[in-house]
Amino acid sequence: MKDYSTLIQEIIKGVGGTSNIENCIHCATRLRFTLKDGSKFDEKALKNVKGVLGTLVSSGYYQVLIGTHVTDVYNQLMDLPELKEKGLVVSEEVDSKEKVGLLDRFSRLMSDVYAPYIPLLATGGIASGIIGLLANMGIVDSAGLTYQTFYAIFYALINFFPILLAFTAAKHFKCNQYVAVTLGAAIMYPGVSNLLVTGEKASLLGINFTAYNFTGSFIPILLAIFFMSYFEKTLKKLLPEITQFILLPLLCLVVFVPLTILVFGPIGGMIANGITAVYNLICGNTILVGVVFGAFFSLVILLGMHWAITPILLGVMAEQGFEPALAAGGMGNYAALGVCLAVALFAKNAGDKATAGSAAFTNALCGITEPGLYGIILRSKWLIGSMIVSGAVGGLILGIGKVAATNFAFSGILAFSGWLGCVNFPMYCIGIVTAILVGFITTSVLLKSGKVKEFD
Repeated sequence: MKDYSTLIQEIIKGVGGTSNIENCIHCATRLRFTLKDGSKFDEKALKNVKGVLGTLVSSGYYQVLIGTHVTDVYNQLMDLPELKEKGLVVSEEVDSKEKVGLLDRFSRLMSDVYAPYIPLLATGGIASGIIGLLANMGIVDSAGLTYQTFYAIFYALINFFPILLAFTAAKHFKCNQYVAVTLGAAIMYPGVSNLLVTGEKASLLGINFTAYNFTGSFIPILLAIFFMSYFEKTLKKLLPEITQFILLPLLCLVVFVPLTILVFGPIGGMIANGITAVYNLICGNTILVGVVFGAFFSLVILLGMHWAITPILLGVMAEQGFEPALAAGGMGNYAALGVCLAVALFAKNAGDKATAGSAAFTNALCGITEPGLYGIILRSKWLIGSMIVSGAVGGLILGIGKVAATNFAFSGILAFSGWLGCVNFPMYCIGIVTAILVGFITTSVLLKSGKVKEFD
């Protein structure tokens, strides 16, 4: 493994030293710090560090973009004796003392709860895409065990989301994760789930209520775990320590399993219906959805706000079997690929050419755009405009063709099979090619005309 000690020391200096670090986690390309004093986060100094592609303050985190080798950097960082002495543990999270805005807190919640499952959703999308293609070709029987096994890799995640999200939600809200998972499993148990038909009348403990089926849902379980975390903390203060081993999980489950069915389910259903109504209003015009998401979703991801949107889109897809905005959102990634390819070919600066070439390769292979966004595109308003326009054109084509995702999958070659079963796959491919070409052509013109002076 490559030694990143010099890079790590420069990053530590840029975030205010080890004494200023409360915690650190990472995503696909970024280190995400929780700091005691955010004013010590020196963005200017960090951007000048060799190996740092950019910085961002979003969702309550102070983020340093590293690239696809971020895991190696993170592991070496967390192995430092100074951080171990502070009690920091890999991938564990602590509360920040800094006041964080409501929107940032919500985005952080969505990130903490959903982020661990994104690679699994993408992997499942690839598997179900391939098996779907084989079934359409008549090679595999769609009613057989082979098809169902690979199909389940993606749809089991969607179907049993309440169980999975209970685990990560409990981690975020700092309560017993195993009790939380048991709560999720209880409401998904067939004997319970089969009796909960959304909108139908049901009775529990002699109380009549309007049922809500939890399959594929996320709001009820988040509400349940949030309130259970406070209930658990209260019990720890009230119960003698010797009794907590048995009574804590017993009381949490006995109270919150029926409470989730009776209260949080119907409340979650009402919230979900409201979200669906707004979604249907927005998505009534597929062309508008294609243009807007194609143009701006890459920037939404850049700001970390996609965690507030993606769960909603996944919920819609789980309910109706397809979802157009997820497909259109990927057009911005392909637009960024076209921009980076043009810079790699036509920029005069050798360093910029190398950065753009590496970013284009990462984008094309894995669908990861941050190296290209931070290293190239965000350095010029013209290139940002080129990406937005190119993504919008690609999204327009998808909107015209009513293209919709049927799996969750990233853009890029490795995940491409996840899109084989999407609605109107040929138009999806045309949208990709168009987004790349428009991004490439517009950026080439900008470079040749001298508009993008940063790359002269």
